Amino acid sequence: MIRIFNLFCKLKNIKLSDQEWFDRAIAKLNLSEQVCPYCDSKGQMILHDSYSRYMITLKANHIKTEILQIPRVKCASCGHTHAVLPEILIPYTSYSIRFILTVLKDYFLRTHTVEKICEMYQIAHATLYAFRDLFFSHKKLILGALNDAQKKQSDFIAEIDGQLLFQFWKSFRFSFLQADHASDFHHL
Repeated sequence: MIRIFNLFCKLKNIKLSDQEWFDRAIAKLNLSEQVCPYCDSKGQMILHDSYSRYMITLKANHIKTEILQIPRVKCASCGHTHAVLPEILIPYTSYSIRFILTVLKDYFLRTHTVEKICEMYQIAHATLYAFRDLFFSHKKLILGALNDAQKKQSDFIAEIDGQLLFQFWKSFRFSFLQADHASDFHHL
């Protein structure tokens, strides 16, 4: 998998819809700059194929399911293929990162009951708690135990930007809010 990180402002400041964010990221994709995650060859990627994927997102405060075409590239050097995912997408889940962060923001700010949040976002209680637990775990990873204890969850969500998403990926080799090897989101 090749991750694209190209929007480095705070996520809450991005005025694009998640669909527009995805489309722009794919349109800006420069294959000559991509490095093969398997053999480390640079500039050897060629478009190979694509596949359909769902993205659950919010548009004008309504839940929307978009069908995206995810490009796959092939390394001319080693022959391995890789999906190309912009930072809006979390591997192995259909929910966009902004969808999950919006749900969590409401949860942490206690704007509604858990029951109401689950009803509003059409998710199961178990899904909300899976989001919450993953968030706690990843927040602690990126901030460290001491800073994690001092930073309110809602403040951390407000500060999340593309730089943090990129730094998380670079440091841990999986995406922020990506469940461990997809096992936690198989039931969602």
